[in-house]
Amino acid sequence: MTNVARLNSLLERVADATVPERSLFAEVFFACAGKQHPDIKAHFATRMEAQAWIEAALILTACALPGWRVQTNSGRGPGEVILLAPKADGSPGSLPSEPAHHAGGVALAILMAVLRESYEQRRSGSS
Repeated sequence: MTNVARLNSLLERVADATVPERSLFAEVFFACAGKQHPDIKAHFATRMEAQAWIEAALILTACALPGWRVQTNSGRGPGEVILLAPKADGSPGSLPSEPAHHAGGVALAILMAVLRESYEQRRSGSS
């Protein structure tokens, strides 16, 4: 399976998830974040073990999309996330991603946003 196909499959699985799950988070982490320092992987695993899903999702974002910022909107209803890309000079940017929504909350919405962006980057890179 190509990287793009794997990301698309994971995106579908996250969309279908009703609650955050350790195995799904781990699979998304390894598909999107690539090879990471053992301390980062341990920090991520500790957050998952504690069911600190939003923190785990933010670690994933920092590893998969360095320099990107996460804007969340939570409250009643689904979690909503917008990713903000850095500018070419590395400073925080203002180009927002398409909003990601998930009925399972902000952590799953973050996973969806990261997967979408990773998918788009790999898809456009493979054209």
